[in-house]
Amino acid sequence: MANTYTADQLQQLRSRGHAMPPSAANDSDSPRFPVANAADLAKAIQAVGRARPNTNAERAKVRRYIMGRARALGLSSQIPDNWAADGSLKDGGP
Repeated sequence: MANTYTADQLQQLRSRGHAMPPSAANDSDSPRFPVANAADLAKAIQAVGRARPNTNAERAKVRRYIMGRARALGLSSQIPDNWAADGSLKDGGP
């Protein structure tokens, strides 16, 4: 996910719950999937497939986080229709 935030800004977003903590599968300590506004939300939705580790469980975790941020921003209508509340896909995809 292309990032327009500095490392300090990402850490601030993470401390406020607006970015996920780094993945254990990633060598970086950089927070991931920052969602502070509608544009970030759209980018995060598109980037779910790049979650690491590349597992259904990790992608579901990222989707749940994104859905929570969408609710907090009043943008739940932007969540794809095929995302279930538990983070899985209703059509059974990855």
